[in-house]
Amino acid sequence: MEQQFNNKVYPIYKNDIGVKEIKIGVKSFMCMGCSPPNDHPHVFLTMGNENYLLCIYCSTKYVYDHTLTFRYTNPPECYAGDNIIGEKNE
Repeated sequence: MEQQFNNKVYPIYKNDIGVKEIKIGVKSFMCMGCSPPNDHPHVFLTMGNENYLLCIYCSTKYVYDHTLTFRYTNPPECYAGDNIIGEKNE
């Protein structure tokens, strides 16, 4: 089951290792490309009804995997942190 947020907390993912595809456990998130100073604009992305999405800046393919939580990715090096503006709904 997908974790739900109050539209104010989103995980941020990065692709420092240069893989073509990253599996994530949420459908709404932020992509930063690579770590600073090589990052692109940090963009909010949402998959909607789809189970994958390409970042418009770095072309990383994000694939939804319901077995992952928002802080875990496959490959595991791609979670960068949270864009925390509010709190997670319980």
